[in-house]
Order: sequence, then structure tokens, then C-alpha cells
Amino acid sequence: MAGVIFGLLVVSLLLFFGMINFFLLSQRAGVYPPKRVLIQKAMTLGAGGAFCLLITFILYLIY
Repeated sequence: MAGVIFGLLVVSLLLFFGMINFFLLSQRAGVYPPKRVLIQKAMTLGAGGAFCLLITFILYLIY
């Protein structure tokens, strides 16, 4: 079970790093795709990372 918890933690960290990357890309001038799309991608990755982190904490508390 420790492997599953560690795997979910790694996935959540990767999603958060992706969120940071898309957010930083949206702050540049003259980027493609449009800033709105980059912000939506960042929000989606952030929500996925938060969900994985929540599941990780729940599993950690159970086991």
C-alpha cells in the first residue's frame, strides 16, 4: 500500500508542476495558445493535483 500512496503523491506533484508551468507560460507576452486556454489548463492540472493529494492523505490516514 505504501507504493500506491507514494505513486499518488508523485502524480500529484507532477500535476502541480505542470500547473505552475502553464501558469508561468500564460504570463508571457505573445504566447500561443491564448492566455485563457493556458489558464484553463493550469486550473485543470491544479484540480487534478489537489484531488490526487486528497486521496493520498486519506489513504495515508487509513493505513
